[in-house]
Amino acid sequence: MTATLHPPADAPAEVVEDEPTTAARPASRALRLVLLALLTLLGAVLVLVVAVPRVLGLVPLTILSGSMEPTLPVGSQVFVDPVESAEQAREEVTVGSIITVMPRPDDPTLVTHRVVAVEQDVSGRPVWTTKGDANGGVDDWEVTPTQLRGVVRYHVPWVGYVASSMSQTDKDTVVRWSAGALFVYAAYQLLAAWRGRHRGGRHAA
Repeated sequence: MTATLHPPADAPAEVVEDEPTTAARPASRALRLVLLALLTLLGAVLVLVVAVPRVLGLVPLTILSGSMEPTLPVGSQVFVDPVESAEQAREEVTVGSIITVMPRPDDPTLVTHRVVAVEQDVSGRPVWTTKGDANGGVDDWEVTPTQLRGVVRYHVPWVGYVASSMSQTDKDTVVRWSAGALFVYAAYQLLAAWRGRHRGGRHAA
């Protein structure tokens, strides 16, 4: 005789829950972190390349040769603080300073090298000896306040390549679009945080 077992009529039905998409969540989180890192980097570059120079009156110049490597790699953009007087130059330009000069009055080429010695001429004006970090010897000119254009405050690697290939209109467009992207992402993060708090409060209730 064969017996058939039947579950009680009031037995709860077995509930099969969907497995959480554990693989998708870490991937989504990683994507957000990568996007955040890229936008943070972009924001930092914009601050250094656009905002700070405009506020402080710094002049951007592109490094075209390797005479200051590895300190200033080719393609870097340096930001030069103009020196307005011999007195200012005497106070700010010391051994170790990186300066931008126009060594020859009949040649508009600018050179950015490091100061390795400071002296005075017969009139008491400072005279600087410069040298490229990658060069074997000092430069064959002495720098006077008349030749001095400014002191390098900082540099951003590789940005000079991009800046040299873009018109001012293109640069302004990039700044506007980048600022817009940062604003949109910040708004998205605020909205996501608000929705997370709202859901948490509803579940707690």
